This record gives sequence, structure tokens and C-alpha cells, in this order.
Amino acid sequence: MPGPVFIDSEDVTLRTLERDDLNLLHRSRNDPAIRSWLTFETPSTMDDIESFYESTVLGDGNVNLVVCIDGEPAGTVVLFDISRHSAELAAWLFPEYHGEEYGREASELLVDHGFSDLGLHRIRAKALADNEPSRGLVRSLGFSKVGVARDAVFQRGAYRDMVRYDLLSDEWRTS
Repeated sequence: MPGPVFIDSEDVTLRTLERDDLNLLHRSRNDPAIRSWLTFETPSTMDDIESFYESTVLGDGNVNLVVCIDGEPAGTVVLFDISRHSAELAAWLFPEYHGEEYGREASELLVDHGFSDLGLHRIRAKALADNEPSRGLVRSLGFSKVGVARDAVFQRGAYRDMVRYDLLSDEWRTS
């Protein structure tokens, strides 16, 4: 059964990530169109996904939400590594939802929650240097580039740079 609505807007609903959503995670971790941008290179079994769910989703206070479009699961958006004052943003959508601004809207909702409701001071994000859609998304939310980790990951047969961004609460534009 799908989790309850946590945050919503006109076009996007964010609901809790539940055990029934493990197939969604399993698909994303193994789909070549998604996993390479998430820097997963090895196959993920359902046991791997269940372990991730137990340790990360249930275990450590991260905010893990399913992005739904017209009631259908379309991806996830997450605030993780939450400490007293900061967290890291990550998001992905299935390819059929790309280019419609759903990722931006879902990320914007969660960033606002992080600053407004969780009292975070800083939210970080990162993207592979050649992942222009993700880099454009975080820039469109007001994130500033703070550095590049050179040759940070081995992906698609080559070492690739990881670009790092952050956004401070006083830089966040509320709507």
C-alpha cells in the first residue's frame, strides 16, 4: 500500500517511501538510464534493496519520499546525511518523466521543507560533471557551485568529475 502524502503541490505529490516501494528502488538501481547517473555500477538484488531500506530508509532519520505524478510513482527525492544544521539533496525520476519540470518541483518542495520545517542552515547537492540536467536543476533552485572533486567516480568506462553545490537558508527564495 502506498505511503501517506507528506507534501504536495498542483503537479507533484511526495509520499513516504514504504516497503511496498522496494520494486521501484530495485528498478532504478538496475535501469542503465538511471543507475549510471546515480553512480551505481554493480547490479542490485532485491536483498540489497531490502538491506538499504532497513538501514537507510528506516534507520537514520533521512527524509526519503516517492515522487508521484498523477498518482503514479515517478522517482524519489531525498534529504540524507542530515545533521543538526545541514543535509544533502538527491533526486531521480524515471526517464519518461524527464523534461517536464517534475524533478525541479519535487526538489523545490523538499528543499523548502528542509529549510522551513527542519531548520537546516545548508543543503548540499552533487552531480556528475556531464550530468547537465541535474546540474541545471540545482542551479535553478539557487544552489551555488562550491567545487569539483576531480576523477571522483569511475563511471561508464572512465573517471569522471563530481561537481558539488550548496545553498544556505538565507539564500533560499520562498514562494
